[in-house]
This record gives sequence, structure tokens and C-alpha cells, in this order.
Amino acid sequence: MEKKKHIGSKAIILLVIIYLMLPLVMTLVYSLFKEWIDVVPTGFSIAAYAELFGDSAFWMAIGRTIIISVLPIFLCTVFVLLTMYVIVVYHPEWDRFMQILCTIPYAIQGVILPICVLSLYTSAPKPFSDRMVMLVATYMVVILPYIYQGIKNNLTGVGAGRLIEAAQMLGASKLFAFFRVVIPNIMSGVTVSVMLAMAIVFGDFVIINTLAGGHFTTAQMYMYDVMKKSGQRTCAVIVVLFVVTLLISGGAFLLQGRQGKRKERG
Repeated sequence: MEKKKHIGSKAIILLVIIYLMLPLVMTLVYSLFKEWIDVVPTGFSIAAYAELFGDSAFWMAIGRTIIISVLPIFLCTVFVLLTMYVIVVYHPEWDRFMQILCTIPYAIQGVILPICVLSLYTSAPKPFSDRMVMLVATYMVVILPYIYQGIKNNLTGVGAGRLIEAAQMLGASKLFAFFRVVIPNIMSGVTVSVMLAMAIVFGDFVIINTLAGGHFTTAQMYMYDVMKKSGQRTCAVIVVLFVVTLLISGGAFLLQGRQGKRKERG
């Protein structure tokens, strides 16, 4: 009976994986054929990938997208960790206000947020009126709920307060205990939150188009321009972006796994 349940669980998981991967597989197939007007596509060709990889504008767009994704995520994570240090160690009663504050961005996403930022800061003095500063700050607001909730849940799960008290009994300071004892224990959760934020920023088009326009062409804006020219090449862009995101996620989890093994050996 247990064996049948085990097989049934595997079958369900396999069906879910197939269902989730099917759109990507169809996109990959379409990018490798010139026409698909019948049941079976015709005219196998890798011309779309050849044109894409030979276009320097595409690689510049990929580089800009990675930079504009990593910078706000890094800054937001650092600020949230420092804030949670103050809340956990000194002012636990502030947590409910922090939670309300970090929930507000859920209601102001989309085109509303960048338009509000433009109207408020376009006439402001430097560096607040700089488009890149506005873009980074806006993305930090967008990903704030995801970063905060992931870090908070993991701090609660590991019992951050008790860990700090135990470290203090052994002679460690509160600051040392938080950053050298608590944070290493929640890095898996922080990594998941960072990857979720990366996916949100990496796939954004509205905010980058509204704030930066044609001055800072990212992969999403490049794909939008290609959509007007070639459906096959557009699918190739989607596949490459998926692979880049997968490599970034895989690299982050691989680095986390190596750090975990070093910690166990130590």
C-alpha cells in the first residue's frame, strides 16, 4: 500500500513538472523552427540564436539587467537585516509596525509606483533626480515585502532571540551573535527570498520602461523591440533569459551549499 502511494506521489510530481515546463519547451521548439502552421513545425534553423548571440546590444542588455537586479536586492537585503537586528535585539515591539510598512508596496506596484516616483523626484536635487537612483530605489520598494517576509519567517523559525541569548552567555556581543550565529543559520531562507526578488526584478518591464525609457535598455526592453520584428527570435530571447536566470539561481544555491558543507566540517 505504501509503495503504491509512493508511486502515485511521484506520478503527480512528474505531471506537475511537465505542466510547468510545457510552455518553455514549446517556446524552445518554436525558436528552433522557421514555421509552425501545422501540427509539426518545419524548417529547423538556429539562425535566431546565431543572430542573437552575434548582437552586442543583446549582451549589453543582459549585463544591464543583471546589474539593475543585483544592486537593489543587495541593498534591500542589507537594510532589512540591519533593521531586523535592531528589532530582534532592542525593540521587538516595533515588529508589527515594520510588518505594516513592508506590506504597503503590495498595493502600489505596477505603473502607479514609477509614475509617483517621477512626479515626486524629477525636480529634486541630485542625486535624487537621477534616473538610475530612482530606478534602484523603486525596485527596493517593490521587493521589500518579499525580502522582509523571508527574513522574518526564518528568524522566527530558528529562534533568533534564544540564539543571541545563548551566544551572549558564551561571551559574544549582541552584534557578533546576530551576524555570526543567527544569519548563517537563516542563509537558506535569505537565498530563497533573494531568488524570488531576482525573478521579480529580472522580469519587470513597466518600471524600467517608465523610469529609464530608452536610456537604459534592459533584456525585457530588448525583447519588446524584437517582438515587433520576429516571433522566432523573441522565443530565442525568452529561452536565453530563462537559462541566465537558471544559472544565477543555480550558482547562488551551489555557493550556499558549499558554505553549508564548510560550516559542517568546521
